[in-house]
Amino acid sequence: MQVENDREIAEHSASAETGAETITTANLLKFIIPSALGCGLFLTPIEYQGNATVVLGILADQTQAAIGSSMNYVTTAIFVSSAAISLFYTFAPDRWTDGDPRLRGVFRTQSIWLVLRVLGGVFSAMTLLQLGPEWVISKQTGVTAYVDIAGIIFCLIGLGCLFLPLLTDYGFLEFIGTMLRKVFVWTFGLPGRATIDAAASWVGSSSIAVLVTSRQYDSGHYTMREAAVIATNFSVVSVPFVVLTAQVAGIPGHFFQLYASMLAIGILCAVVTPRLPPLSRIPDEFHPNVGKQIQEEAGAGYSLPRWALRQATQRAAGAAGPAGMLKSGGLTALDLFFTMMPAAMTIEFLALATYHHTEVLQIITMPLVPVLDLLGVAESAAASPGLVIGLLDQFVPAIIAGEIDNPATSFVLAGLSVTQLIFFAETAILIMRSAIPLSVKQLVTIFCIRTVIALPILAAIAHFIF
Repeated sequence: MQVENDREIAEHSASAETGAETITTANLLKFIIPSALGCGLFLTPIEYQGNATVVLGILADQTQAAIGSSMNYVTTAIFVSSAAISLFYTFAPDRWTDGDPRLRGVFRTQSIWLVLRVLGGVFSAMTLLQLGPEWVISKQTGVTAYVDIAGIIFCLIGLGCLFLPLLTDYGFLEFIGTMLRKVFVWTFGLPGRATIDAAASWVGSSSIAVLVTSRQYDSGHYTMREAAVIATNFSVVSVPFVVLTAQVAGIPGHFFQLYASMLAIGILCAVVTPRLPPLSRIPDEFHPNVGKQIQEEAGAGYSLPRWALRQATQRAAGAAGPAGMLKSGGLTALDLFFTMMPAAMTIEFLALATYHHTEVLQIITMPLVPVLDLLGVAESAAASPGLVIGLLDQFVPAIIAGEIDNPATSFVLAGLSVTQLIFFAETAILIMRSAIPLSVKQLVTIFCIRTVIALPILAAIAHFIF
């Protein structure tokens, strides 16, 4: 018996050394089926009603259409509830809020976020009731921020949170990350699984990409530096958004040039920006509560595909079932709805109101006019606000571009809106809500670095095209 046991152990060891260990059919299917569904939802570009999009985008549009004219009641109810609950948990005695520490952790917040949530509740209610000054309730400001854009994001993020574990929890990132590790290490100094963040945003949504990155950092698959680099350099805007940006900017016939420019500048920024402060100074340490959980390097005796499959099936084996996945995703969505979205939409509202009803941005950006003149950008005075307002909201520079008659200048502003990436109405809020260690000051600095890199390149491309 001892001889047989020794022989079995020896055979098992030899099998492990050659990478031929058994991968069970159940675990293989648990990896393949959810991953295929996730790819179909998030990463497969299709043409729908003449536009390039993904299935998740179609589902979000259909959800929004099903809600229809009731969307303003849905969004307002969320914003008002967020404001009321946040006020309660912030100022009520501890004995009233001890019942559920999780809720207290979500709704008891810092002063700035509390103010933004309360303003969101007040302004959204005024917009719904159409009571108040024009600069609050008009189509250009309150309706755009608290109904139109909020409705789109609610549907997209809500569905995205529900189904995102299909990509992150069942082995797909382990498989892709292992297979593409060398490419990303050589080019960007990042794990191979960072490819999925880029893919999720290029054909899905920048907000989804930030959620993917945050989830991977929380689970010990990215270091602090890697998560910060990926969130600020690979959370690019989606194909449908670039199409929409080109249309709003008045240059629909130059979508392909705009998208190609975004890709080229995005790659350049992803190479340069991480080598400069503040990103270069962030430590390469994993989440302190989790530690390192990633293993993309092939083990001894394993071929790269075999090791990738082994990593994927091991991850899938420990993943939750469909009910657990939907519960986890639903809780994440509710958290974002009631905490992130009110602040994000209020920032967008303030950006729109400032641009449409004041001259503040024009005055602040006057020193940038000579820079645009030096680069040969026409209508520089009208275009200068578009250089900085993208920090607040990604869509406003495209609106400014649409009001400018010179197509080359419109191209430059549209290009900035899809390459600056850091905007506080969505991605920056998501980053700050996560455990990724990036402050407001650091995010603003990264925004400025990306703008300095992108602006002269876009100006040169615009001169060449037009």
